[in-house]
Amino acid sequence: MKELKKSKEKILIRTCHACLKLNESTKELERCAHCNKAFLPIRYFDKIHHAEESKWENYFYPTDLIEEEDLIKGLFVLW
Repeated sequence: MKELKKSKEKILIRTCHACLKLNESTKELERCAHCNKAFLPIRYFDKIHHAEESKWENYFYPTDLIEEEDLIKGLFVLW
């Protein structure tokens, strides 16, 4: 019998607020995979006010850096 290996990477599941489809990724998504609607990064205002970053892509973090408290209930799940 084959043993299942658990993945150590967290998966972020996000509901698109425009088309209501589910999106899964190991990094914050910039756009919906179904309707291409743009998303803001999690904790957008904290990142914009405290970062000196100039590239927009750097505001979207991998799931290892996202905590459960950062998520908006009903739109996100960290699995």
